[in-house]
Amino acid sequence: SLALAHTDETVQLDRTTGAARLSVENRDGRTATSDLYSAQPLRILLPRPGVGEPMTAVLANLSGGIVGGDLYETDINVGAGASLTLTAQAAEKIYKSSGAEAENRLTMRVAEGAVLEWLPQGTILFDRALFRQRVRFDLAADSTLFAGAISILGRSAMGETFASGRYREHWDLKRGGRLVWVDRFELADPTGVASASSGLRNVTCFATALFARPDAADDLDWARDVQAGAAGDIRCGVTAIDNNLLAMRWLGPDAMRLRNAVGAFWSAARVRWLGLPARMPVIWRI
Repeated sequence: SLALAHTDETVQLDRTTGAARLSVENRDGRTATSDLYSAQPLRILLPRPGVGEPMTAVLANLSGGIVGGDLYETDINVGAGASLTLTAQAAEKIYKSSGAEAENRLTMRVAEGAVLEWLPQGTILFDRALFRQRVRFDLAADSTLFAGAISILGRSAMGETFASGRYREHWDLKRGGRLVWVDRFELADPTGVASASSGLRNVTCFATALFARPDAADDLDWARDVQAGAAGDIRCGVTAIDNNLLAMRWLGPDAMRLRNAVGAFWSAARVRWLGLPARMPVIWRI
């Protein structure tokens, strides 16, 4: 995702700007593509869904990762009565920056009676990465959203840590044009926060999930019971924001155990909330 341009005085880096857009609609009870566009290095793949699965889209970054100064924009539209599962080809790697911040912007609109399931494979922050991710959801009054993301602070299996850099994750959710949930995560001093008892002590990874539907809060106790089955060192919780929204969190010291905890919850929840098979998307199991 970068190339070297040599001059007499310095080495300048050409950064990447990628874009992807997908719109789906309901055609006689079947979800079909109405608009598909991508600009390198982003690509949207449409594999054949498994038995019992809705239309599935896989977002791929062909550059292999994001570096400082890169800008990616993805726009997803799920039309009235349509259903879509959106995931990613692999965990997104955010490499160290020489000074410029990289940014990933995702906008997802879900129309009347539509369903969107969104679960990328995770974001891995390398040491000295500078990264901002902005996620915006725009939901109709009776649409359904089940969305989540996993953040990993360094590749612990490789003995790496996210000791310096900056990570900003901003989520906004609107329902019927009204802003109902805002989440701002700002990590600018990884070493300092990791050592604070009130901060991310022993936490190297965390996940957030949202379930939005007019009756979402009715399942607050159920969601807490399912989360309780997570490994002992995975801290987790569920909050009802209002009658229409549940927010789930996981924090832990090991990315694989956290991923397993999220996967177990997700598999159970997609049966109850979406009427789908009790399994993660196929791309997650490859």
